[in-house]
Amino acid sequence: MSSPYGYGGQQQGQSQGQQQGRPLGPPPGVLPPPQSAPWPQQQGQAPYQGQFQGRPYGGPGHFNGFQPPPRRDSSFRLVLLGFSLLVVIGIAAAIMAIVLWTGGSTSTASGPVEPKITGPSIVPTPTTNPEKGTAEDFLLNADVYRTGPLQEQNCKSADLGNGGLAAQKVYYQRLFKCLNDAWRPVFHELGQDKPDPGLVVFDKPVQTACGNFEPLSGRVLAFYCYGNQIMYVDVKQMDKAFGPKEDLAYLMTIAHEYGHHVQGVTGLFYARAAYLQDHPDQKLESSRRNELQASCFGGVFSRAVAKTYPLTNRLDEFKEQSSNSFGESPDTPEDERTHGLATSQGFWIQNGFNVGANKACDTFAVSADLVK
Repeated sequence: MSSPYGYGGQQQGQSQGQQQGRPLGPPPGVLPPPQSAPWPQQQGQAPYQGQFQGRPYGGPGHFNGFQPPPRRDSSFRLVLLGFSLLVVIGIAAAIMAIVLWTGGSTSTASGPVEPKITGPSIVPTPTTNPEKGTAEDFLLNADVYRTGPLQEQNCKSADLGNGGLAAQKVYYQRLFKCLNDAWRPVFHELGQDKPDPGLVVFDKPVQTACGNFEPLSGRVLAFYCYGNQIMYVDVKQMDKAFGPKEDLAYLMTIAHEYGHHVQGVTGLFYARAAYLQDHPDQKLESSRRNELQASCFGGVFSRAVAKTYPLTNRLDEFKEQSSNSFGESPDTPEDERTHGLATSQGFWIQNGFNVGANKACDTFAVSADLVK
């Protein structure tokens, strides 16, 4: 199956070597990218296979991607951020991509201020009691929801300069360190002491464990590859979509993608895949819950850096952009709504920020009208 954004269904040019694991330390940064890594099941039993009743998950089979909004003119419909679901046969891992919004950076003479909380602030509570040990039980009651807020981070944003490769690399590496520092204690609390994910910033064709990609191919800005736990960012696409002034778009692009890493480390990714094996009719709604959860995790992280980034006195901009700058349009066909309406995306980003803890992000526990 081909993608409307230019990606074919079969992985091309797999690397002959296979990565055997990455040491702790700084992310890879820029080209050349790491070699392909095998899907975990190829190394033995599928993760969580014994934990979830029912059929085990055999590997990824889809591609989800956030794309930048089209530039407005008379020929475009209002606020269209199309998303597509691509079934990819034979690849090593699933990948996900995201785009978000705008900003600048300010502070007060007296130092950082507390964020002013407005907007949604709910803590989802499951209303069903699935059988213990099932994938549905894990999605609704995962331990990550009980880990509390992320530790506050000293994370002043880097200058994006001219928006080129060097400037974007510096920006992402600084932000990436903050993401790792913020989430690592959560993983430790859950008994998941694993290497930090990798980061590749590219402006030339890149080969990944999830396939080959070229700059400005389709409208994908960035993606996370479960096959080797690495995030990839298309420098040219980011600059084309936002330019160097829109720093909050860069912040939330990586914060959302890291949200997918959180789902992988905590087992949510595998639980959802196992759930879909027995509930294929839930694929679209489950995809929206998954993407909105990653955005909510991104909102939780944004709260942890709000004082020092800073964005505490840019919250009106934060709210406006989160609800209008990405997501699906009401005009998007029902069978293409994989990520949620722009208003739904805004709700969950703001909910994660306002609650400021992972308990805000149990998107699998809420009614369907909150994940449209």
